[in-house]
Amino acid sequence: MDRITGSFLNEFASERQLSHESESNKFEAFCAYCVISSEFDGEFDPVEMRTGGGNDLAVDSAALVVNGDIVTEPEEIDDLKKRNNYLQARILITQAKTTSGFDGARITDLADNLCDFFSNTPSLPMSEELRNFKELIERLYENSTSFRKGSPDLVVRYVTTGNWTGDAHLTSKVAAAKARLEELNIFETVDFTCLGAREIQSLYRSAKNTVEAEFLFQNQVLLPDIDGIEQSYIGTVAATEYLKLISDPNGNIRKSLFYENVRDFQDYNDVNRGIRSTLQEEHLRGRFVVLNNGITVVAREMGVVGNKFTLRDYQIVNGCQTSHVLFDEKDELDGVHVPLRLIVTQDEDVTSSVTAATNKQTLVSDEDLRALETLQKELEAFFEAHPVEKRLYYERRSKQHSSVPGLEKTRIITRPQLVRTYAAMMLDEAWRAGRYYKELQRIRGDEIFAPGDLPDPYYVSAVAAYRLEYFFRNNYVDGKYKPARYQILMAIRHYAEPGPVPSKRRDLERYCTRLTDRLWDAQEGPALVQEILPVVDAAVRETEKDGILDRDTVRTQAFTDLMLKGVGSLRRK
Repeated sequence: MDRITGSFLNEFASERQLSHESESNKFEAFCAYCVISSEFDGEFDPVEMRTGGGNDLAVDSAALVVNGDIVTEPEEIDDLKKRNNYLQARILITQAKTTSGFDGARITDLADNLCDFFSNTPSLPMSEELRNFKELIERLYENSTSFRKGSPDLVVRYVTTGNWTGDAHLTSKVAAAKARLEELNIFETVDFTCLGAREIQSLYRSAKNTVEAEFLFQNQVLLPDIDGIEQSYIGTVAATEYLKLISDPNGNIRKSLFYENVRDFQDYNDVNRGIRSTLQEEHLRGRFVVLNNGITVVAREMGVVGNKFTLRDYQIVNGCQTSHVLFDEKDELDGVHVPLRLIVTQDEDVTSSVTAATNKQTLVSDEDLRALETLQKELEAFFEAHPVEKRLYYERRSKQHSSVPGLEKTRIITRPQLVRTYAAMMLDEAWRAGRYYKELQRIRGDEIFAPGDLPDPYYVSAVAAYRLEYFFRNNYVDGKYKPARYQILMAIRHYAEPGPVPSKRRDLERYCTRLTDRLWDAQEGPALVQEILPVVDAAVRETEKDGILDRDTVRTQAFTDLMLKGVGSLRRK
């Protein structure tokens, strides 16, 4: 392995707490991170994407991106279909080898194995991780009537530490592998590519950076000085230039840019059909600029040279619907201009007020705007206010912590993670925690991110999740219990602090502090989890006659109830 790749790998392993693992395992996670990050802008755990080991079909990592989100549970696919009224998917497969060259036989074998994996009747034995991924794929294709832009795309990457030179023999092997996968007729496109050291280094650098884009903003006016705002412009931009802001290097829409936008894309409802019809009718395209309410972009950094604007760490705070329709109609944008407001500020209060104001004008409900209220900022500050050894980092903006040098990335808690862990631990929704996080939040209504909530129970939920993953990663807890992670989080609270969650502020703070201290303790934390594991085993035996703990076992209210009953019995011993 060359010195640069080795340095990147060591940095990655240190940030992800993988230093104890073998070089090949670290490299598999490293490549998963690089490849998936090139297709997905948000934070994720590449270790969870690994499939390497026995019966892995030469697949070292696998990820499914649906409607711009990584999904890990079949229920998430159902929720996304219900929420967006469509499904658009990319399947990402990686084979990673620390060898310094490329092997034509490996390319052929990988294609053979994938053809078997994607068949209706696979014959090759699969690891548990691949079986779980196969279940995701099956659920996706069961909903094929909702494929709005065609079948899923397949992206396959064969990565080594060598140099890819386009060798004729290897290139022919890749072409044959691609052709075989295309013959399955279940993919819209197949992209099978070999990556060497230079390519994987480039992907790693890109993954570490915040979002940046350059575009021409010719028809703009600089607004007068405004308190809390460094610069602001208003004007119109060519739609083809605006696409540069919302498209990633692979030509996909950057889902993470709409993180602050309170609504997902609503597919083609009446309003969006109207936007689309304006773009599709040649005689109406020129009127788009006066018919559309426009788009608001808030950036933390900006460079301007003439009419060339470079934005860094920016969000589309209003205009999610328009942006998606423009992206879908990218071939119909000649002569189309879009109203654009561009604001540069470091002040989070300004960002929140702009987002709330612009979305209010489009009749977003008060319930949808709750995520913009002060609790989100309080959570971020509260998490970081703890001593270094007990500090976690709540990520309100996508990749806001990704470029911080030396930061242990496993300590980053995203909004989807927090919703799931809080619902499991504090609301006893362990069996639902694998759902799409916005759907889970909708199910529990006012009880997640509610105005006036204290940050303490969110923090202790995040601590419990972080510590449990730490125990799994360092073999304090057998990895076979991972399917029941949300039930374990729920059980920790009921076992360590029996009784209902206090409603009074002072009592709740003390309650969370006691639980947090036990979880952080080097001896008591793992011991607490170990005491709960027999409860998991007992619940599995009562639920499954074969005693198998898998995702199907834990996805029921009955299993969750058995866990609660078992914890009650354990306390009474």
